[in-house]
Amino acid sequence: MHFPKVELKTLIMTKCQTIALLLTQMFLMSGCSPQQTEYENKKAVVARFGNAGSTTGYHNIRLMTIRDTSGGGAGFAYGAVSGYPGASADIGGMGIPKSIEGFWAKQTASKDDLEGYFKISAPIEAQLAEKKIQTLNRYYANYTRRQGVMQVVVDSERVRVFYTLKCFETYKDCTPRENADPNGWVIRSLADSTDVVLLFDGKGESSDTPFPGSPYEEK
Repeated sequence: MHFPKVELKTLIMTKCQTIALLLTQMFLMSGCSPQQTEYENKKAVVARFGNAGSTTGYHNIRLMTIRDTSGGGAGFAYGAVSGYPGASADIGGMGIPKSIEGFWAKQTASKDDLEGYFKISAPIEAQLAEKKIQTLNRYYANYTRRQGVMQVVVDSERVRVFYTLKCFETYKDCTPRENADPNGWVIRSLADSTDVVLLFDGKGESSDTPFPGSPYEEK
């Protein structure tokens, strides 16, 4: 019996086509595509700048980190801070916050010494935080800003985290859209100068002496 000759090149091409077809079917069955996978892996940045301050006098922040849902995070350890919104820094790019941890201290009136030490390690309700951030991002009728500002405010053991787009009525049109905030999440900032949403409000532990393992502990 005589069999027709098949070129090696033809066999290779047929095999490659079969593999490509199988891979395509796998993507279709999984309900995704290479473009979708790449998109899902991208980090959704909501803030590139941060503030750290206080409304009850000078504090010293040696360590303050907010982790986001992508596994990254940003530091708000700006040293001596006072007032609101306080010190400012570029935080690179932060997503939806999911936890906060840090060490800070209250300074004496003379600012020469420390009179109280504090620490915190707590979760932030990420799903609620995301909803609040999205609400503020869609809040204004005529004001747009690509990324907002994350703010940490320490007052003794109390810690608050705010998110703002810094729309100041003196310079911008901050008129809200109709029914932009049905849940009442958008509030005025502590200085009554712009709109913010409160993402976290909690209390840390306090001590008259530095916590073991803290940046304030004498080595």
